[in-house]
Amino acid sequence: MEPDIEAREAAEHLAAIRRIMESATKITALPGKAALTGGALALGGCAGSYALMRSLDFAALAGLPASKRAAVIALWGGVGILAVLCDVVLSVRLARRNGRSPWSRLEQLALYAMGPCLGVALALTLALGARGDWGLAPGIWMMLYGAGVWMTGILSVRAPGVLGLAFLAAGVLTLFWLSAFGLLMIALTFGLGHIVYGAYLLRRFGD
Repeated sequence: MEPDIEAREAAEHLAAIRRIMESATKITALPGKAALTGGALALGGCAGSYALMRSLDFAALAGLPASKRAAVIALWGGVGILAVLCDVVLSVRLARRNGRSPWSRLEQLALYAMGPCLGVALALTLALGARGDWGLAPGIWMMLYGAGVWMTGILSVRAPGVLGLAFLAAGVLTLFWLSAFGLLMIALTFGLGHIVYGAYLLRRFGD
């Protein structure tokens, strides 16, 4: 009886591993359209910010009139909220279309990986804004977002990890050498980077 029990347990373990691997692949495929939408929103935010600041350096925010500074902050707040909403709506829709729960254990783990990084990014942005030191914000956004995306890549296939490392590298470059071009770096990472990533996922994994 013991060999039969061990074989059955081994089969159950293999089935569980297979389900986890399949779910991980679905998590990777979920953000495809959301990444495209988020990238387009980021590019729109960059265009609007440049129109208001007339500079590629976020440090220029400190020298703007209060009304324009508030408009730039509100613009990026709106971009962030819309991007999150699009991600949630598209993720839930695709999960239901595939006949699975939109709030599975792996989705929860992905949220746990991203949540602290986004929370720290928000707290640091508020602290920098209170001190009028906006120039560091783009690099911090890239590094913390990249760290969160890289962590979700542990739960999935390679693509999110690569995207996360690219954001981390871009964040370091922006903080130390390219802070005067922070807006351009946001366009390249959050904008074009997400568009390329989303297009790859849709081509590789489908809808």
